[in-house]
Amino acid sequence: MSYRATAGPVSTGVIVGGVAAAATTGALIAMGHRVGSAAIPFAAISAAFFRRTAGSGAAGLVFTGIVFHVTVMFVWAVVFAWLVERLRWSSVLAAALIGATQFGLSWLVAWGSGEGLATVVPLGDRILFALILSASLVVGMRFAFLHSEMPA
Repeated sequence: MSYRATAGPVSTGVIVGGVAAAATTGALIAMGHRVGSAAIPFAAISAAFFRRTAGSGAAGLVFTGIVFHVTVMFVWAVVFAWLVERLRWSSVLAAALIGATQFGLSWLVAWGSGEGLATVVPLGDRILFALILSASLVVGMRFAFLHSEMPA
């Protein structure tokens, strides 16, 4: 599908990022609930940066993990919007690239630091997370352009 340029990848990325952040945050809460606590994935995200264990479950780790997660989702969304709007990639291809890159980076962070999302979430859930991220980027792009076509 061809997308008409709006104000730019950053403004489109904000809309797409909101959808992606909501979808992936919900997915992480469900995955965390399955492994024992909805806070575990978020604690694991920030534990990789602060060299602490995710099992400590400190409120500061969880809050920081949520902030990191939402921030990274918005960054992925801006990159996605840039690929689609400026480089004219297919939205499905760009979303697949972002999902695969996120999956690979989560593995690299876990491998390098011994902490991170990939250390607490099973492989099947990480694959599902990458698919949810990819799908939410495509859906978010549809919302972004639906919004841009509405009369003021």
